Amino acid sequence: MSEPGDNLNLVLSVMAAISRTGRTEELASLLDDGVVWQGLLPELVCSGRDQVLHVLGRASFPRITRVEAEEVGDRVVITVSSADFPLGPAGIELEPPGGVRSLVLTFRDTKVVRMESAPNREAAFALVAS
Repeated sequence: MSEPGDNLNLVLSVMAAISRTGRTEELASLLDDGVVWQGLLPELVCSGRDQVLHVLGRASFPRITRVEAEEVGDRVVITVSSADFPLGPAGIELEPPGGVRSLVLTFRDTKVVRMESAPNREAAFALVAS
């Protein structure tokens, strides 16, 4: 069982490493083998660490200009800003378009078991509240 703040510290450490190196090795160590990443649309799902890392490996990591993260129980909500983000999938309103991404990470025993993309900060916190 982790202490309050432990999961937040893990996420911030991994974010700093990715920002610094552009590599996903530290993220890989944080992901459970069976992690599921639910994207913005129902059909956008990655199942398992290998698939998540494969998708992330194809992405170029943007220059992050703002990070906001909050731990809520066994979840960490992270919102990042970058002018480098592409526009979202068709039919998904991102606020502001192309500039902000939010993600809810669910932890079990210091490993991320679920990732849920959200179109904005408010939607991410709505996921946590549900």
